Amino acid sequence: MKAAQLHGPRDLRLVDLAPPVARPSEALIRVGRAGICGSDIHYFSHGRVGRFVPRRPLVLGHEFAGTIVATSEGVNEGLVGTRVTVDPSMPCAHCTYCRSGRYNLCEDMKFFGSASCDPHLDGGFSEYVSAPVANCYRIADHLSFGEAAMAEPLSVAVHAVMRSCIVPSKSALITGGGTIGQLIALVLRAFGARRVVVSDLAAFQRDTAFACGADLVLDAADADFQQTAVAASGGGFDIVFEASGSEAALAQGLAAARRGATIIQVGTLPASVTLPLNDLMARELKLVGSFRFANVFTTALGLVESGRVDVRPLISAVYPLTDVAAAMDRAVAKADTIKVQLEP
Repeated sequence: MKAAQLHGPRDLRLVDLAPPVARPSEALIRVGRAGICGSDIHYFSHGRVGRFVPRRPLVLGHEFAGTIVATSEGVNEGLVGTRVTVDPSMPCAHCTYCRSGRYNLCEDMKFFGSASCDPHLDGGFSEYVSAPVANCYRIADHLSFGEAAMAEPLSVAVHAVMRSCIVPSKSALITGGGTIGQLIALVLRAFGARRVVVSDLAAFQRDTAFACGADLVLDAADADFQQTAVAASGGGFDIVFEASGSEAALAQGLAAARRGATIIQVGTLPASVTLPLNDLMARELKLVGSFRFANVFTTALGLVESGRVDVRPLISAVYPLTDVAAAMDRAVAKADTIKVQLEP
């Protein structure tokens, strides 16, 4: 089969690999669509994502959907032909975090297309993937593979919103209009937020957010950003989601938050960041991290299937797997682009 394999920074090769074989309790999936995520871009651009460094060639991609074409012995053969999307996370199910329901923090997590586990687990930038049947979710007939492949990043957004614990009738600012920032805005709207504002440096990201239902969009480079943001929120935002991975954006979000607000850190920040901790103390701000997701995949898929969240406007481009180099360049450039997907 064809697969896009990472060999180092800026070294993504289209190679021929033997198709995987479905192991016990697994299904072999012919990939219909796979999304390029921010972590895939980090692996491609820098050869690592934080402390996760590939030790050997790795097939990227953890956002994918497709059709089951075979199952291992003992698995219901009637699943063959089923259209599914895949939850890429495989926690150990035994550690303290897993047993308490916070399996996204599992220290023995296996994850498709990631160097976070060793041996690495090849992902969806390929024609076939073998995945546990328990991780395969049947998708409605009316849903395209492109929409279904968005269930994973949407899960990240749903998890982030639920980490805030307060949404209905509240005001929210999202700093960063990339895929996750756009999806957080859509989830906030679906969950009943009173006012949703998105900020970004790029006009395309701002225009997309506004077209998808944001009440207001702000230019992060505007000299009057804080004054405009505070006025737009009626004195400060109840919730701030930092989804850009920018220290400057985090500072803007903290300044635009009202007293007692909650700040959710979703983006991956530089290793060293300066925080106004006395300001957090004096204004009783709550700073909360949000990492991957847990217990929300079916919620995310349900939001898409029901039409409560429409992810289609966020899919900016689709490339055949054979054009993976061009697809990755488009995703890295981010010009006029939210989500780029591959179609094996």
